[in-house]
Amino acid sequence: MITYVDTSTLLKRLLDEVGSARADVIWESADVLASVAMVVVEARAALAAAERRGRLTVREHRAAKAGLADLLDEVAIAGITEELVATAADLAEEEALRGYDAVHLAAALAVGAQVLTSSDSALCAAAERRGLHVANPLDG
Repeated sequence: MITYVDTSTLLKRLLDEVGSARADVIWESADVLASVAMVVVEARAALAAAERRGRLTVREHRAAKAGLADLLDEVAIAGITEELVATAADLAEEEALRGYDAVHLAAALAVGAQVLTSSDSALCAAAERRGLHVANPLDG
């Protein structure tokens, strides 16, 4: 079974926050993990922002970046193609999603994921409407 991982779940594996323990369980129970290439950009931007806001020290930020690279070694990464962008654009309109969330949903559908994990409620609702099972680390 393919579990699609969005940035919010990935970050919960790197930072101690609400939902981190459940994100660990979701991650460890997946047969195959998948995401899209932009997850790297989103995650690095979030980690840098955490350092700028003082949530992470320079050392913690460096360790989180190394941890991100290690986690991504476990994930099949889908590329961003013209077809994926077109599908994401349609999903953004049809599902009232933000741009990156639409790309995540389009990628999950493109890789044939059965499960999508995210802590974003709008993305989770759209994924359910599109026939995916949802594992929200904030639930439970």
